[in-house]
Amino acid sequence: MKRPYFLTPLLLATCLSVSALVPVYAQTQAQAVPEYTMKASYLYNFMIFADWPNLDPQSPQDGLMLCVLGQDNFGEALNNLEGKSVNGRRLAVSRLNGLASIKKCQLLFITEQEAPNMQSILKVLADAPVLTVADTPVAAGAAILLSLDGKRLVFDVNMQRTKKVGITLSSKVLQLARSTN
Repeated sequence: MKRPYFLTPLLLATCLSVSALVPVYAQTQAQAVPEYTMKASYLYNFMIFADWPNLDPQSPQDGLMLCVLGQDNFGEALNNLEGKSVNGRRLAVSRLNGLASIKKCQLLFITEQEAPNMQSILKVLADAPVLTVADTPVAAGAAILLSLDGKRLVFDVNMQRTKKVGITLSSKVLQLARSTN
């Protein structure tokens, strides 16, 4: 069941860059947003505010890949991201059923069904520059963990993981994180 989440003014400002995904109204009261629409906007923003060591700045035609490993609950929310620009690169979305292609992703969202396989996922990735994101604590070791704090969607950043794979997250992301360890 999809649960509604509420945008605080700070999160609203962050989500403005994905206004095609999240309806933004000039009202002072909070707006309910479907769970996976909000998660998709977070993933998109994580990609905007991340730097990968293996991307040649002189080759923006190389595009970026956002992948979902396991059962996809995003539906249209991720479909709406397909083809959008992320720092001058075209975004592609891929839904994966196995570990064979996970090193081709810049961002890999690990679904709840795949979270128990986190150690196998990290073993396959090794030091590959893939930003791993999960939404269940079972996925220990993910670079970013999305979770609920009341009715708000929050996230924690595993700095050890991002440093290991060479991905740099903007200070804007780190300031919004609930914790960075």
